[in-house]
Amino acid sequence: MKLEIRLFAGLKCNNKGLSCYGENEFCLEVPDGLTIRELHHMLNLQSSLPLVNLINGLAQADDQVLKDTDRVGIFPPVGGG
Repeated sequence: MKLEIRLFAGLKCNNKGLSCYGENEFCLEVPDGLTIRELHHMLNLQSSLPLVNLINGLAQADDQVLKDTDRVGIFPPVGGG
């Protein structure tokens, strides 16, 4: 299945084995049934804090199963004041 992925606030694909290595906006072919957590691992996203996931504009937990043509946005936690 194919996903449209956007990584924000300095996140980028850190998996040298993928064609999207070093990029923060790309389409990626992934196996059916992949979860957000598995996608984080596949992209080798490194964060000491939990990441915020938006799937088609809605916040989702790491165990959410992705579907073909999903638009995935991943953010590190943000704060401000």
